[in-house]
Amino acid sequence: METFQPRYSHELTGEERREALSSLMHLKKKRNGKIKGRSCAGDRPQRKVFTKDEVASPTVTTESVLITTTIDVFEDRDVATVDLPGAFLHTEVDPNDDIVRMVLRGELAELMVKMNPSMYRKYVTPDKKGRTLLYVELQKAVYGTLKTSLLFYQKLVKQITRDGFKLNPYDPCVANKMIGGKQMTICWHVDDLKISHLNPKVVDKMVN
Repeated sequence: METFQPRYSHELTGEERREALSSLMHLKKKRNGKIKGRSCAGDRPQRKVFTKDEVASPTVTTESVLITTTIDVFEDRDVATVDLPGAFLHTEVDPNDDIVRMVLRGELAELMVKMNPSMYRKYVTPDKKGRTLLYVELQKAVYGTLKTSLLFYQKLVKQITRDGFKLNPYDPCVANKMIGGKQMTICWHVDDLKISHLNPKVVDKMVN
């Protein structure tokens, strides 16, 4: 499924166009010299719609990180940390939620057209200043929308509990499973995971 479903500007009401989230592009030069780009959404219009309780996503507590790390050292476990690539791009939007619209402006809109002309070109329209505009509806979670982290959390929990892990009753971002008679522990902060087990091969298998 595509991340964006394009929409004709004239089919949207004035309010729908005003409430469309801005598409932002952040570039960062990493220590190894590589340039990392991240496309995200400006969430300001959503803050008027959702309460904090509706969009809050659990994150592992500092105490849990310290406790599990102490156990890792005491039991001489093999430990791996993992950043899940493209995590949000694999997370579908909640079909029960209202439609989330985004507007891509200028070069971002033009890049989308270059990437897939047959899909996006006919939906492009100029604004009053002559800049290119492209209105889309989100089909997948995008970094920066308020419910993104919560949707990804729910997806991750569904996956690991299906694989036999049990959530810690005191921290919903810590999960354990017995493998080969030894405990494997996963704790996570959004899409960054710490995985530990006595057997390095078991850890490698989980990472893969």
